[in-house]
Amino acid sequence: MKVENFNNYFKIYLTILFIFASYFLFQKYNNPVEWTISEWLINYQGGFTRRGLIGEIVYHLNKILPYTLREIILILQILSIFIYYYLIYAYFKKIKQNFLLIFAILSPLFIIYPIAEVEVLARKEIFLFISFILVANLFSNQKITNLHYVYFSIILTISTMIWEGVIIYLSFFIFIPFIKNSFLISKIFLFKLFLSILPVLIFFYFIVFFKLTPQEIKVMCNSVGECYGAMTYLNNDLSSNISEVKSKIKLEYVIRYILVFLIGFLPLLLLINKSIIIIKKQINFKKEFPLVLTFVFIPTMSFFYIAQDWGRWINISYTLLLLTYVYCLKNNFIKFYKYNLNFKYLSNKVFVILLIIIFSFGWSPKTLINEDIGSIPIYRKALIIIKNSL
Repeated sequence: MKVENFNNYFKIYLTILFIFASYFLFQKYNNPVEWTISEWLINYQGGFTRRGLIGEIVYHLNKILPYTLREIILILQILSIFIYYYLIYAYFKKIKQNFLLIFAILSPLFIIYPIAEVEVLARKEIFLFISFILVANLFSNQKITNLHYVYFSIILTISTMIWEGVIIYLSFFIFIPFIKNSFLISKIFLFKLFLSILPVLIFFYFIVFFKLTPQEIKVMCNSVGECYGAMTYLNNDLSSNISEVKSKIKLEYVIRYILVFLIGFLPLLLLINKSIIIIKKQINFKKEFPLVLTFVFIPTMSFFYIAQDWGRWINISYTLLLLTYVYCLKNNFIKFYKYNLNFKYLSNKVFVILLIIIFSFGWSPKTLINEDIGSIPIYRKALIIIKNSL
């Protein structure tokens, strides 16, 4: 597909998703006990705590703007979705498209997932995605200076203060400067990298070992006049979350998510399998690129043991893996060797469109580990919007 044609279709696709997202965010706004809203209300008024930065900003904006807390959150959520979609469009628009990459972009595990499963919509991992794209753009500059590492550190630190889950996906962020540096490991490079992630490690230490007391949580809740959902989970320790997963896990759920992984990741895995690393115009690591990304990906699997939102974790892992692959492709760190697909039906546009509809819009994993696969989720969401509009 020509780049211009893809850009036009992709722009329409993102615009439709944005309309859907805005509609369902309004629904969340009207829900008095919406989990996403409660997550955005967490602040520092009772003391330093995890996920508190956005809520603290919301709290102070409420003091100076003529809007309620929920109205400010709604505006910020819609704005964050808009920024994310804009960055995604800019990130992909100059890439030469091929059959597999289009399918990878349209995977139900990518940007469409929060629309299919609105429980995930505007959760704080959106700042993880925005941060990663900013870091990828930062290290796309031809010359990298010390200032770039300062920006890198600031972006990572702010992301961690918004959502501590960033630490699980730190390997993706670290991979970017490594491949930008052509995998050349020196004391100076390692020192810069260590200084960049040190603030993240310090904040994560305080997040893990310093929790709010019940009285401090009460102070935080009183500051915003609401206390439910994520706000009441701040004192949950890691062991309780793990116990929750263990109590619900079954072999059928594991098998289901293995199938979700194999099907949803298939186009991206095929792309990775046919790509090799190119360093300084010399072809190296001929078979190692899939292995390198495997090591980058492995730490993300720990979230499936820690918390039961398996749909979210697979969405985050897929998104970061795809963005990482595209970063390498855009910056000519890898070369993709096309498959010889001698399948006559692929030349039939009707067949290809039907294949895209079935693969991209026909199914979606639910948020929680014990929930079944959702069928034709976008069709169902469209029906909800039409029904409520009549």
